[in-house]
Amino acid sequence: MRFTGHHGVLDVTISNPRIVITSANAAKLYVTSGGAQVPFATLNLGAGARTTNNGAVTYTAVPASLTSAGLNQVFAGYSTSLNPVTFTIGAAASAPAGASGTVASAASDEDSVELPASPPATDGIEAEAESLAAFSTGGAGTFSASGFEANEEGIKVVVYSTPVLLDTVTADADGVATWTGAVPATLADGEHTLTFQGSVDRGLVFTLERGATSLAVGPCLVEGATLSWGFKESFRVYIEGIAKGGWDLTDVEYQYPDYVWTSGTGAIDPDAATGLVTLGGKLAFHGHDGALDTKLNNARIELAGERGYIVFDITGTTQEGDDVDLADVRFAEFSLEGAEISDGVLTLDALPATLTDAGAAAFGTYPAGEELDPVSAVIPVAADCGAPVEAEPIVEAAPIEEAPEESDAGGAPVWPWIAGGVLLALLLGIGIGVLATRGRKPAAAEVAAE
Repeated sequence: MRFTGHHGVLDVTISNPRIVITSANAAKLYVTSGGAQVPFATLNLGAGARTTNNGAVTYTAVPASLTSAGLNQVFAGYSTSLNPVTFTIGAAASAPAGASGTVASAASDEDSVELPASPPATDGIEAEAESLAAFSTGGAGTFSASGFEANEEGIKVVVYSTPVLLDTVTADADGVATWTGAVPATLADGEHTLTFQGSVDRGLVFTLERGATSLAVGPCLVEGATLSWGFKESFRVYIEGIAKGGWDLTDVEYQYPDYVWTSGTGAIDPDAATGLVTLGGKLAFHGHDGALDTKLNNARIELAGERGYIVFDITGTTQEGDDVDLADVRFAEFSLEGAEISDGVLTLDALPATLTDAGAAAFGTYPAGEELDPVSAVIPVAADCGAPVEAEPIVEAAPIEEAPEESDAGGAPVWPWIAGGVLLALLLGIGIGVLATRGRKPAAAEVAAE
């Protein structure tokens, strides 16, 4: 809930209310405010009505009193009285065994982040020559492979040397899997292997030689780029509440409701809408008494034509407790349609973002395609970057006219005049040389000769 007023003087947001019962007659109401859990109010359970219905316990009209933390951290010192609280604990079902139960679903085994350390196959993937040539220079290509089960789902597209999950695809009714895409801008030039991994494995060895067309290098150098992204609001609320956790930041700031990275550097090609901007930093989520400990390291913004990505190196453990250690994960994707440089700045303004297949496999909490918080970024470049260079005007040499041997009137031949001009030029050259010699100190060899 967000309360605003007084022309912006009042602006208070609270979320994720949580009640902790401390005794038979007392409880505390916590809320999230400013990125932290705050003990907002004390509840007098003894003064409220308590009823039980088929296993669920309801407290009605429980008096609530504002705590000092609620007064100072939420209301900035402005005191107020609170309305009574009514809440229900439990439901018409048996409680989970033990001290805890399932509170959120995690990724299934099909979304396992484990990838073979080396390519499981090096042949079987086919591509047109033109498509392979584009792919080998950093552009997009289309590839296909047969032998999969009819309509098989979850076929992983992985590129090696170090395994990077690019996508997952579904085979058609004939068992043919097709994928169109480009390698990440973070992938170094050299020999690599593209693989399809499913009920069977297929591969293709290729050499990446971007050269001047590199996605990671463009004509426009970038300095001072910023990224503002809240990750996923419901996850922030969940991690601070049910998961009893939070986040730790390194070279990243939390400015509600966004995490903010600054001082990004890199290079982009505005004409091709490609490039790579590195922002660094670390965003570490933790919860469930240490079971969830996922770190999103070294943030990058990758521009890849029509699509853009937020890229991370992901380490730690997922919510399910699975170990993860993956580099160059295209985690979130967004459309670059309409994005253009204006006044020396490429601005991405609250672009809708979704979780990629690779991000879902690495993070382990949400399925691919899950809606994430919108992406905003400011990427400054030189104001004239990408403008065509005006060619220097070409000055054509004047044609050399050949002198006629004789005048049209049959007079004296012209060659004596030409000979005289040559003689005059020689005499002038000798004279200039003498003057130049008089103006300098004679060399030692010249003195000896005299």
